[in-house]
Amino acid sequence: MNTKEVPKGLITLLALVCGVSIASGYYAQPLLGDIGRSLGVSEAHAGALPMFTQIGIAIGALLFLPLGDIVNDRKLILAMISAHVGALVLVALAPSAPSLTWASALMGVTTITPYLLPAYAAKIVSHEQRGHVTGLLARGIFAGILLARTASGYIGHYTDWRTVYWIAAALMLFMTALLAWRLPPTVPRSDLSYPRLLASIWTVFRQQPVVRYAAARQGLVFGAFNAFWISLVFYLETPRFHMGSDVAGLFGVIGAAGAFAAPLFGKVADKRGPVFAVRLGTGSALLAWVVMALFGQHLAGLVVGVLLLDLGVTASHVSNQTMIYHLGQDIRGRVSTIYILGIFIGAAVMSGLTAWVWSLWAWHGVSALGIAATVLAVAVSFAQQDQAGRGGLQPQPAR
Repeated sequence: MNTKEVPKGLITLLALVCGVSIASGYYAQPLLGDIGRSLGVSEAHAGALPMFTQIGIAIGALLFLPLGDIVNDRKLILAMISAHVGALVLVALAPSAPSLTWASALMGVTTITPYLLPAYAAKIVSHEQRGHVTGLLARGIFAGILLARTASGYIGHYTDWRTVYWIAAALMLFMTALLAWRLPPTVPRSDLSYPRLLASIWTVFRQQPVVRYAAARQGLVFGAFNAFWISLVFYLETPRFHMGSDVAGLFGVIGAAGAFAAPLFGKVADKRGPVFAVRLGTGSALLAWVVMALFGQHLAGLVVGVLLLDLGVTASHVSNQTMIYHLGQDIRGRVSTIYILGIFIGAAVMSGLTAWVWSLWAWHGVSALGIAATVLAVAVSFAQQDQAGRGGLQPQPAR
């Protein structure tokens, strides 16, 4: 379609859909204690559920995200969001822990709409609008991630955890209807076959070290981010605090304040380069974990920690994207796939480790895990040359 004919309000709708759809992957985190008690499983078992959701998102990104280069985006987006509604219903109906595990993984596989929509939006808006629009959609994604915990924490506290997923399914069904009505079609830009498209992802991975660095960094930082949110509900339920899922969810609002301050790092990236900005972001995440390790026995310490952590994660994400989007439009879909895979592989590994570490060493063990992951992220940020981070490496597209 003509980029000048973008329907009024469509970008706002896309940002809203990004937030609502990505939220599905995070509703469970404040509810893990309730889910474990409801299904009669241990904290370690319940705490592992987010790992399967993150594995599912990584699989979904690998299988479906590259399709944006070779199929009509409108059809792909509507198909994935419809499948997501069905997966949410399966989660709400799950009668046992094993069935909930599989339903959570399937829900993750279908939770890729928020990563399809930014690429779609870049196709339908003018070049001059592209940066602004991408920023709006990124803000929707992080608002959804953070505020999902607040919504599910309160709903789960006053009703039950299954109600959260019934409401989520209804919301996504409504979003499907809106998108079917408002979403314009696009024309595919590549004639690659699906097998060749998937094979070329490995070629891009080998040829573009900038993407490898970015995926590793953000996977570690985002994994540490997940470690905090998974363990928070268990920590708040201990005798030290005696608090429930509603308070755990409230931390999402606090974290959102830190995340929404992160666009300031965009100005830093413009002036000093994205490598410098990503070092600030990863450094902020490391400082957050040090604060929480030392002062996490007090609510004030947790509040300061979550502000620094969410600021660092969001700032690191913005800076890493600035780097990888220098690599050219012809490989952008595959570059995005590699980056998202790195994020959610890191999230899945850290989710599994968090459940195990919590069962053995509780908050002190999780704090050590978070510090270790963010130290590695800082190390990777210093391992990359500034020239690569500024887009100095020329893209070598896989045909």
